[in-house]
Amino acid sequence: MPRSNTLADVFTKIDMHGGDTSLCWEWKGKVNAKDGRPYFTTAGKRRPAYSVALEAYAGPATEDILDPVARHSCDNKRCCNPTHLEWGTKQDNSNDMVERERHGLPATVIRAIRKLLGDDSNTQQHIANLYGISRETVSSIATGRAHKDKD
Repeated sequence: MPRSNTLADVFTKIDMHGGDTSLCWEWKGKVNAKDGRPYFTTAGKRRPAYSVALEAYAGPATEDILDPVARHSCDNKRCCNPTHLEWGTKQDNSNDMVERERHGLPATVIRAIRKLLGDDSNTQQHIANLYGISRETVSSIATGRAHKDKD
């Protein structure tokens, strides 16, 4: 019977750059074809490899975090450097996405949406339909809650 992986075994599949914690420690193994994320199996459970690395380094998330996720400070989904990671909620991760503009909308699209918002004949719903995004996303761009002026 093959030996089951331990938490520490995850580090055998990571390029740790000699321990330099300033660099992203990228996953060397296969990644999921659908989402491009690395996965690792321990105790019969398949989990994101960066979550396993964080747990091996810092321990499990505290009990006050329901359904915890490993949040990246580097925004590199293949990074498994535990010093680039921290436990948080899915909402924390979503807030990071908005704050860091990891939304998938290019700056040129944001500028075009802002231009359309300046024309009173366009409703937010019309603009949302044009770009295949939610009206709430357009509203967030209009009010500056998301996609702050950087251009």
